[in-house]
Amino acid sequence: MSMDQDGWSAGPAEAGDVTTEHVGFLERLWQSITGILIGLALVAATVWGIFWNEGRAIGTTRALNEGAGVTVTVPPTRVDPANEGKLVHVSGDLRSGGRLTDADFQISTDAVRLVRKVEMYQWKEEQRTETRSNAGGSQTRTTTYEYTRVWSDRPIDSSRFRRRDGHENPAMPVTGRSQTAPNATIGAFRADSRVVGLFGGSAERRLEVTDAQLRAFQSRFGSQARLADGNVYVGYDAGTPAVGDIRISYTVLPEGPVTVVAKQVGPGFGPYQASNGRDVFLGETGTKAAQELYAHAHESNRILTWVLRLVALIVMWIGFNLVLRPFVVLADVIPLFGSAMAAGAGIVALALTLVVALPAFAIAWFWHRPVMSIVLIAAGVAGAYGLKVLGERRRAAAPPVGGQVVGSPVGVSPMSAATAAGWPAEAPPAGYPAQAAYPPQAGYPPQPGHSPQGWPQPAPQQPGGFLNVPPGLRPGQGG
Repeated sequence: MSMDQDGWSAGPAEAGDVTTEHVGFLERLWQSITGILIGLALVAATVWGIFWNEGRAIGTTRALNEGAGVTVTVPPTRVDPANEGKLVHVSGDLRSGGRLTDADFQISTDAVRLVRKVEMYQWKEEQRTETRSNAGGSQTRTTTYEYTRVWSDRPIDSSRFRRRDGHENPAMPVTGRSQTAPNATIGAFRADSRVVGLFGGSAERRLEVTDAQLRAFQSRFGSQARLADGNVYVGYDAGTPAVGDIRISYTVLPEGPVTVVAKQVGPGFGPYQASNGRDVFLGETGTKAAQELYAHAHESNRILTWVLRLVALIVMWIGFNLVLRPFVVLADVIPLFGSAMAAGAGIVALALTLVVALPAFAIAWFWHRPVMSIVLIAAGVAGAYGLKVLGERRRAAAPPVGGQVVGSPVGVSPMSAATAAGWPAEAPPAGYPAQAAYPPQAGYPPQPGHSPQGWPQPAPQQPGGFLNVPPGLRPGQGG
């Protein structure tokens, strides 16, 4: 047996019927051609969704930025009529203003929200289909029906099961419910259900049922109602549940400090509408600054934007796969070719998705933020031009390579090229006077073994043999 997320056991799968369906080549081809229309619709819907998501993200960001600039922090102890219609930031204690009671089982608490969760152990039908391509383009589809027992907070209609015999689910005798304190307050302000709804399920705490409270459940379900880890279990054995067993648990939103950023409406709060029509309506548990709530809202907006972008890419990829499906069916006349074509179609669909989706993202961004897009494009062009100029300057200022100044004409000495470029002339070797001390070259013939400037020239290289033997040691030479 396996364990579900709440630690209760779930039954193993039970094999059911197995059906086999033979789909001919022409039927598959017609289905794939029909799928082209569905694929194109998915691609078109995805492009529209990309524009919508980018507009939603930018609109939310602008509304939050606008709200952060006009938010007024007010004390929770007094409702000031001068702040009517303004976006206010209030931190104070959230109080229920009265006890909440589950009238069905007499569970009572001072919490602001009381949630009753009811789950029943039920049969669930699952299908698994395997396909096998045949020569000639036909296909055999084998569907296996399995039945598992799971805990579910919603009734599962077993009348639609393929095999209903032995897998009937009884009706749920009681369902879950949630109730909010009608007179909740935050200091001197009223907190209606919309305000309390800002504090989600993550802020709720578990409420354990006591032995005294168990009596109401036993009067309803009899002796089968018992406590199990602070919850109520209706059945013979919580360790081995049977179909129809019930488990009931409670969670509450407790009283305590909370923070709200909302429009002041009379003695209460409501959504603040920014200039672009977006609402600003924030709330978190604990005492926090307004900027902290705005920072969390921006982060949630970014996460949602990227999740929807990823979903858009996946949906578009599925759409292009449907468009390319007829080619896979045609190639599947020979199953080996069909498998290769299916893999290739997936790669082509991915390429088409990137080719269509990425420009759609860029155009959507430019559509919703033209000024920012122009600034970014101008900055990119300026940066590229700056890098080009910097590279040209660095090449012009490059040091000599191998005694030859980079860029100097052939036949011009390094010293002449350096002097012409404005660099200081190279000093003569030690022991020789400066070049300016010599008379002009035209008045003196060049001396043997010296350069025109009077510097000694290097000794000529003697030709070497295969073994590079010095001349004095070669046969027939030397003493």
